[in-house]
Amino acid sequence: MAESFEEAAGQLTSAGHAFVARVREQPYPTLALAAIAGYVMGGGLFSSVTRPMARAALGVLLVPGVRERLRDLSEQFRLVNTP
Repeated sequence: MAESFEEAAGQLTSAGHAFVARVREQPYPTLALAAIAGYVMGGGLFSSVTRPMARAALGVLLVPGVRERLRDLSEQFRLVNTP
């Protein structure tokens, strides 16, 4: 039991160090991700402010050029990540 606790504590410490390193290396993307997570967890996902943004994002996705680029990117991602 003590070994598993020490192992879990070591993994948590390692994850904490990795998080701190990422924040130091890339502070703005990490801040943006935290802001988005806070907005969603705070209930902003279904607010009246988000509705127009969601419509705009869907409108962009309906443009054929954007759709094709996303499809190409997903194909490239699949090819890179297949074992």
